[in-house]
Amino acid sequence: MTKERTNRSDVYQIAISGAGMVLWVISAARITGYGWRDQLMFLALVPAVMSLGRFIQHFRLPLGLKFTRERITFTFSDAFILLVACSFGLAPAVFLAGIEGFSSSRRTARRLSSNFFSSAMMSLGAAAAAISLGAVLHYGFGEELGTGLNHTLLAAAVALLIGSIVQIGVNICLFSTLFALRQDNRAADVFKGFLWTAPMFLPSSAAATLMYYGLQHDPKIIVVIGAPLFLAVYFGQRQYRDGVQKRIAVMEKAHRETIEALAVAINAKDAVTHDHVLRVQIYAAGVARALGCAADEIEALKAGALLHDIGKIAVPDHILNKPGKLTAAEFEKMKIHPIAGAQILSRVEFPYPIVPVVRHHHERWDGNGYPDGLRGEDIPLTARILSVVDCFDAVREDRQYRKGMTREEAIDVIIRGSGIQYDPRVVGTFIAYLPEFEAEIRAHRGSPLPTFGIEPSEQLSEAARRVLPATGLAEEEAVKPPGEKGSDEMKGLCDLARAVIGALDKDEIIEAFTETLNSVIPYCTCAITLVDPVTGNSSVTNAVGRHRLSLLGRTIKPGEGVTGWVLANRKPFCNADPKLDLPLSVIKHFPDYRTLAALPIINDSVMYGAVTVYSSGLARYTQGHQELMKEAVALMAAALGAITQTDAWENRRPADDDDDLSPPAGTGSSFGLAEAALEHELTH
Repeated sequence: MTKERTNRSDVYQIAISGAGMVLWVISAARITGYGWRDQLMFLALVPAVMSLGRFIQHFRLPLGLKFTRERITFTFSDAFILLVACSFGLAPAVFLAGIEGFSSSRRTARRLSSNFFSSAMMSLGAAAAAISLGAVLHYGFGEELGTGLNHTLLAAAVALLIGSIVQIGVNICLFSTLFALRQDNRAADVFKGFLWTAPMFLPSSAAATLMYYGLQHDPKIIVVIGAPLFLAVYFGQRQYRDGVQKRIAVMEKAHRETIEALAVAINAKDAVTHDHVLRVQIYAAGVARALGCAADEIEALKAGALLHDIGKIAVPDHILNKPGKLTAAEFEKMKIHPIAGAQILSRVEFPYPIVPVVRHHHERWDGNGYPDGLRGEDIPLTARILSVVDCFDAVREDRQYRKGMTREEAIDVIIRGSGIQYDPRVVGTFIAYLPEFEAEIRAHRGSPLPTFGIEPSEQLSEAARRVLPATGLAEEEAVKPPGEKGSDEMKGLCDLARAVIGALDKDEIIEAFTETLNSVIPYCTCAITLVDPVTGNSSVTNAVGRHRLSLLGRTIKPGEGVTGWVLANRKPFCNADPKLDLPLSVIKHFPDYRTLAALPIINDSVMYGAVTVYSSGLARYTQGHQELMKEAVALMAAALGAITQTDAWENRRPADDDDDLSPPAGTGSSFGLAEAALEHELTH
């Protein structure tokens, strides 16, 4: 709930509470005008009404197809109040109704504001019922209100029925208006949603009529006929309440399962970590509470922390996984995901407003966001909160294309975006409460994390991989890179192949590769990172081009920078900012470098290292460049594999068998091994 909505609902609640309490005080004062016998009877009825109020039923209120967290209360004390109004008039009915409303509310909520509002609502409802009772008796039957038990049974029954309906209507109207102000809904819509509760209160008039008849003739009638009726109504409503509770439990379970199913769909397209979701939920819920949001908005933010990118299901994989910058056309497709996500979630009747969170979490405070270009306060507060806290946590996580920021750097990012991209009030609140949020996150460490449905994707079994389509498989065509290789590129590959084939050991292979690679693809600096087979450590052993000395000898941990990511994941990575791959001490030598390409050196599943090239002249390495580099690196990997096999054979040869210098049959010399392997690579 926003502060504006909080203010409106508070003003309304105070106004109704004040009016009701003034009416109750006036009614209590007017009771002093009754005879002392009547006054004693009214006081005796107070514990009776409060005792009946203990037989209470609570029902969660529906709104559309959802159930809210608000509850209505049904007790038999309403029948007593109607009976007192019919027999003794308005003042005693309001007096008893105010006391009963306060006491029954106190049993379920220990907030004086809620207790006084309930008391005032019951007092105003009783006053309206008494006025309608008097009008029906006077204009319908020529009888006056407050004449004791002297009304005809028909007049009393009709008047009590009308009074009960008016009392129900006033109470529902007062409560639905408060609820609408809290939830920012139209009061008329909420009132219509609450009308289903009206029939549950109609037995009050029947019970009041029965008690009136029994008091007129014989009180035993109340016991003989009324007791079974009261018990039937009580247990019938209790059974209905239990049925509603079971329905709510099923709906909430369905919502949880829906969230988990959607989380699985998100994880299949865009990997999400449990830690990230938990931290964003803690941040978002904390900021929302500090800004006075309602409980359902906080729940919406918790779900939104997990589901806000569900719309990426509609975005092609090659755009989501692209390591470099997006083109204008690609970004247009990416901007569809908030709309797609909102459409997906709008089909599910969540009990909290999650759709605005998902649709608008990419809007900007200055109006330059998407998809609707909303500005300032027009953006839903929940979406403004999520955009700040999600950005803060996301930039602190390591990605394959960049290093995570420090806490101070992340704070600086959202401060610089305050008033431009982010709501200044949200940013200020988040930073002010950040130490508390971080303490809560630390408290969760060591305890099992919720899975949120995020599990590793199940892989196909070997049996499934062998299954063929019913129509058979199409013949695969060789995929050519955009732009066929020119004669210069082919000559460069041939020169590189001859150079590495003619090398006699690992050092010569790498030296030949680095000397000839520039004829295959352009670069300014090339670094070869090799993995030590003994220690498993990786370091730059060879470098050529500009500033090569600043790279030589550099140790690279798995996952560190782009090259470290390539080593850890055994996959190529191209067109990232070179600064993301280099430590601060080295970046100063590469101020004008614009792109890089890093490929793993792998042969027969053996990882030898990685090749990384950096360029200041190219904005990006094209698909053609990448294909050429893959072929060149594959040639070197094959040569290294052949040398490794030969070295392994020679290390196994007995020391005294000096005469037999030939490898085992079928192994061939190092030159022959390399040549055969390279011929295989060139064929493909």
